[in-house]
Amino acid sequence: MRLFYHAGAIPYYHHAVRCFAALDLPPPVLNHIVKVSGPLRERYDIRWVARDQLRMTLMFAGELPDENADHLLDIVEDIELPPLSLSLDRFGAFPPKGMPRVVWAGFGGDVEALTRVQEELTERAEPLGVDREKRGFTPHVTLGRVQGQFGLLALIDQMKGLSEELNQKPFSPTALTLFRSTLTPSGPIYEVMLRRPLR
Repeated sequence: MRLFYHAGAIPYYHHAVRCFAALDLPPPVLNHIVKVSGPLRERYDIRWVARDQLRMTLMFAGELPDENADHLLDIVEDIELPPLSLSLDRFGAFPPKGMPRVVWAGFGGDVEALTRVQEELTERAEPLGVDREKRGFTPHVTLGRVQGQFGLLALIDQMKGLSEELNQKPFSPTALTLFRSTLTPSGPIYEVMLRRPLR
């Protein structure tokens, strides 16, 4: 069994691992997203994701046996990462039609190159038991999950208006990270298994 690791971490072992791969974003970008989405946070019944847990998920692997998690570590460590220039694009929701259940911030820029990375990551992880995302890949950061139905039509309109306030200055992700997710009654706990800084 290989050790899961990152800089400064204490090595640890597991028999099964619930994990996902994500891009870390620069703190100023996260701060800006939280600031612009502030009016939504004050008005609607949404369970918001904490700022330090905002990231762009590329692949949710689910729970894997430890041997497969080892192989996924190798894949994340080995996959080719081109330079990526992204920009904030809009606020949106899933599903794209009907009553929203998830609120997110989306991205423009090198989306085609980013999608190729996501597709290669998923293709190489499939033999490990990782399912493909059925709805396709939309580069986004999940901001919150809708809890109540009141005022959702107004929410959609307000998101469109706030999208115009997003700073579209290009930026680059800071790292590709493989996280372990442990579910607890008070919410998930995330631990870094592997982090690849991006330059």
